[in-house]
Amino acid sequence: MQKIIVLDDNQDILEAVSLVLKRKPLAVVALRDPEELIENIPSHEPALLLMDIFLGKDDGRRICRDLKDNPLFDQLTVVLFSAQAYSPESVEASGADAILDKPFSVKALYNVIDQLAV
Repeated sequence: MQKIIVLDDNQDILEAVSLVLKRKPLAVVALRDPEELIENIPSHEPALLLMDIFLGKDDGRRICRDLKDNPLFDQLTVVLFSAQAYSPESVEASGADAILDKPFSVKALYNVIDQLAV
């Protein structure tokens, strides 16, 4: 069973996205704190990381860039999502594999996962 890590500082969104993902044959690891991410990636070996851009004091684009620049994590597929305005250039510079605008449909979420989580 493929694993997906979902990182969002908003508990309600985290629970909703996790619930939707669990409808598929996926194991979901839900995290609210970006500091937990690095310790969870190796232990869970996720097929995909689904992460909010705006994480309180942290920025998902920066975290994504740090992961992509690290040889231990550079192959991890990262999908960013956000309800706030962002520049497409900033997402491209982060190295993210895809972006979803909140609110996104369940179909859009499943499509991205089906395309990227191999």
